[in-house]
Amino acid sequence: MYEPNQNIIPDAFMALYSKHGRPTASREHVEARHDLCEDMAAQMTTLCASLEQGDLPKEEVLRRCWMGLLADGSGVEPPEAHWVVARTAELLEWPQPGFLQPAA
Repeated sequence: MYEPNQNIIPDAFMALYSKHGRPTASREHVEARHDLCEDMAAQMTTLCASLEQGDLPKEEVLRRCWMGLLADGSGVEPPEAHWVVARTAELLEWPQPGFLQPAA
């Protein structure tokens, strides 16, 4: 029996896998990548909250996590790293870090 997909993928994540409004990867691939990135963001909330308990400002905590995600072997691509850090900030109810904002 066919079961329709119930996963909701945020537009911000779908944008990572589209160009000119058209998908650049299969729905299954995007779902798998979203699940991975959402799990990473959830796990990073605990790490970030513990680091922030020290003397590090929230933006510096997020920057360090972002740099770790950009390193080889992290399992995510740079656009996904950007999304993971933005999602982590959202989950923590922290301001979005300035280093993720596009240059004016």
